[in-house]
Amino acid sequence: MDLVNQVVEQIPDWTWDSVCQLLVPAIVDDMPGFVVEKLTGTQENFDRAEEILFDYYKPIEKKHKLIADSFSLIGTEVTMTILVALQLDKLELKVTDEV
Repeated sequence: MDLVNQVVEQIPDWTWDSVCQLLVPAIVDDMPGFVVEKLTGTQENFDRAEEILFDYYKPIEKKHKLIADSFSLIGTEVTMTILVALQLDKLELKVTDEV
């Protein structure tokens, strides 16, 4: 849980939507068909599964939950690779430049 807390502390609130947009599809990609079926009613409706999970994790209060679930479901290394690739520090520079 310490690692989850450390990671969450490094994610600015205003970047949360971008984080969700990358982590949720990675979770769904690894999801077995029977889980997709429980979420959507069919085993093939991956787009709907993403929509459902995105709506679930989108509130900022779900930061810890999504990071913890990502570590459990897709692995710590994959989760960290996705977050590093997002380059949150560069997103901050873009917003700062535009303001």
